[in-house]
Amino acid sequence: MQRTFCQAALMLGALAAFSASAKQAVQPGFSGNVSLHLTWMQNDSNLSTEQPSVLNSLNDSGTKEEKTLPLPMWDLQLGLSPATALYFKTALGGMASSFYLQAGVNYYLNDGSSIGLGVIPGFLENEVWEDPFLTGSPRTETDRTIRGGVFEYNHIGGSNVSFEFAGGKRRVENEQSGSAYDAATKEALKREGDLYYTALSQSIDFNSGFGIDWKLHYIKDKAEGQAVANNRYGVELSAKHRFQRFIFMLGASTAKVDYEDTHPIFAKTREDNRYGLSAAMIYLAPFQWRNASIIARAGVDEQSSNIDFYDETQTLYTLGMAYRF
Repeated sequence: MQRTFCQAALMLGALAAFSASAKQAVQPGFSGNVSLHLTWMQNDSNLSTEQPSVLNSLNDSGTKEEKTLPLPMWDLQLGLSPATALYFKTALGGMASSFYLQAGVNYYLNDGSSIGLGVIPGFLENEVWEDPFLTGSPRTETDRTIRGGVFEYNHIGGSNVSFEFAGGKRRVENEQSGSAYDAATKEALKREGDLYYTALSQSIDFNSGFGIDWKLHYIKDKAEGQAVANNRYGVELSAKHRFQRFIFMLGASTAKVDYEDTHPIFAKTREDNRYGLSAAMIYLAPFQWRNASIIARAGVDEQSSNIDFYDETQTLYTLGMAYRF
């Protein structure tokens, strides 16, 4: 589920590029955009808590499980001066590789760029298995939280290029990975640790109707367990075309994840390759509501690993409405 949300990030974020020009003069009071999306998801990941709690064998493939839930998103700003604003927003992907909250302050410069300093407070928790590798007995859920800080430099020097850096910690409330194995195995599988994220992105508009967004990102996952620690290198690309009140978008992503040490259960060093494809349609000003938009999107993500236990496919469909004010 988390990676499918990440694949949606460029799609949903690109709406602002077409529906409104960037704000370089801060509006007094509250401004921003809000949206609500109804999502239908399907995944077969052995790590997902949507899977049956009893895992018969580590060689078993995950079963296709479905879930429907609402996904609210917002980007709110409180103008304090012509150049300074507080913000509170939801985001997808990034250091958390999931859906998360972020709050901070933006300072807008005369060259059209802006600098943001924020925090990821970790109020939203993700459910994970205490011990994903437990077989023959029901696995128990626990909470994973990610907290940290974020630095953003948007529209660098007045350009369409932006940079983001984030750092923080991942905490698993009751870490029991490898509980059926020896102490060395349990130590190698600890998921808690430090995270560092950097990203460079650009939005290129070739004309008033067609453009491309791209993003390069790198995540350093310094998990306490050496078999969990990894380096991830990723690329995201989204092409967008506007025709009258319609916006059509196609997106693709890929990432390579290299792990630092041998997995003690599977006796090999894990290597993952991730791929994603998505398509979206946005209809502007439905029912003549000038600041509203309807968004429909479909996407699929696949992870191929040299350890079959980690293979997974995730599918996501969303239908929602956004409002800008």
